[in-house]
Amino acid sequence: MRAVLTNPRIDLFYTHVPLIPPISAFLLFRKRRVLFSVPDPAFLPGIIIASAGLSLYSFTRLSDLKTEYSIPLAIFSAILFWAGTYIALYGFSSFKQAIFPIAFLLLAVPLPESIMNRVVLIIAGASVHITDLIFNLIRIPFTREGIEIYLPGYILVVGPECAGWRSSIALIIISLLAGHLFLRKFKHKLLLVAVAIPMIIVKNGIRIVVLYLIAYFIDERFMEPGFIHKSVGYGMFIIVLIFMGLLLWLLEKRETGKVASKLPE
Repeated sequence: MRAVLTNPRIDLFYTHVPLIPPISAFLLFRKRRVLFSVPDPAFLPGIIIASAGLSLYSFTRLSDLKTEYSIPLAIFSAILFWAGTYIALYGFSSFKQAIFPIAFLLLAVPLPESIMNRVVLIIAGASVHITDLIFNLIRIPFTREGIEIYLPGYILVVGPECAGWRSSIALIIISLLAGHLFLRKFKHKLLLVAVAIPMIIVKNGIRIVVLYLIAYFIDERFMEPGFIHKSVGYGMFIIVLIFMGLLLWLLEKRETGKVASKLPE
């Protein structure tokens, strides 16, 4: 974990990592009476899984095998060790009830740099296509060459920073937590997260267009790095959160409505 937090790219990719363990611990704590009331230890399977985690961690510590996968595997090995210890102490029945908080810890595993760069480029590339579509819809003339968009008065370069990775991972984390806390059906939880992914792309595209329009017609400082520039992203994130909250409310109401309809009069 320390290697992740001291990574020079933490401000761009890993700001969410310190929040994951406390959130997971809170989720376990709120279900403590169900999880820990009747322990049914599965000592042997738990020890095997925990030993696998320790073995994987030892493997990643070998100096001649240091790669970009070493840190992700080391953190994954710690989660594997914790999962094995949990099973050894409380058994599979309790582990099944705690599967979400434990699996949630996987969000603290950083992607290897080559994979992370590819994911960010995919998000940025998809955002460029949404930007193209919006500029066409509002009839603003432009020419695009790769990630460069030539517009009246400006040349926009849609780089990795424009992918909005931090807000993207935040939206996915919030969707996962909201689905877990407020929805019962797995298909509804999956739908909530599935909708969040394209919303990330749409949000990025709209943010780029809004930044250009404000800079061109109102104040060019919105194109300069700083709080003013970021404020548009914050605003877009709040709008997306409101939309996702409405979707959550509709899904929750659909579930409670079905439950109410099944109750005897």
